[in-house]
Amino acid sequence: MNSPEAFSLQHRNLVQQGYQGYNSAQLKQIDMGLRFTPAACALIAIYGAYTQNPAVLFFVAFLGMWAFFFPAGHPMDLFYNKVLCRIFNTETLPPNPFQRRLACFAAGIMNTTAAIFFIVGVPTAAFITIGLLMVLQSIVIFTHFCTLSWMYEKILRGLGLWDKPIDIEEAQKLLETGAILVDVRGPDEFAKGHIESAVNIPLDTIESQLAFFENKQVLLYCASGARSQIAKQKLNDKGIISVFNLGSKNRASSAF
Repeated sequence: MNSPEAFSLQHRNLVQQGYQGYNSAQLKQIDMGLRFTPAACALIAIYGAYTQNPAVLFFVAFLGMWAFFFPAGHPMDLFYNKVLCRIFNTETLPPNPFQRRLACFAAGIMNTTAAIFFIVGVPTAAFITIGLLMVLQSIVIFTHFCTLSWMYEKILRGLGLWDKPIDIEEAQKLLETGAILVDVRGPDEFAKGHIESAVNIPLDTIESQLAFFENKQVLLYCASGARSQIAKQKLNDKGIISVFNLGSKNRASSAF
């Protein structure tokens, strides 16, 4: 689970959940905590479904909805930070980003729905609702892939509210005038295949390589365009302006 390749995938999933400002080392430090909260909530929901107790399901629904309004206030996060971190000497969890809070709220809605199904005497519908929720939460627990975060990104892209990559034609003009192409994926991904002229500077190390970017025009790309967008923002925040997000590797390849 913790191999470079496996974590690279899970890192991308956590970035999609809103953890853009964290590098792989930082995410590894809070990895188990990020799994603990959905796992704990899932166990409570399973118990509520097994006992057909609407009160238990309303309780776990409240936890998720509370977390939506209070980023640093999820009760399970607080328990992890105040108790488990001290026992196991691990890093505390940061406040939840919007995408993760949105998923918590959606889980709260599903638990509320299941509770109402039990109250009105439709247990089959309640079990189906909880079953679907458990599938989604299991995926989050084991892979950090959040379906709602993925949908959120797709909707923003569809509405044109996502930071759009540079036009291919404009990128080609920059390349013709000497712009440098930088692949911000991990070394393992880069070794498996990259654009021939690209330089590999992983997102995790980009802030330690600021001197490389000074007085240059740079085009960034990664696997999907998410990490290159984050890299661009990190560089912009450090005063490096002449950097452009070219998007995914496949899109970047079309510029050559």
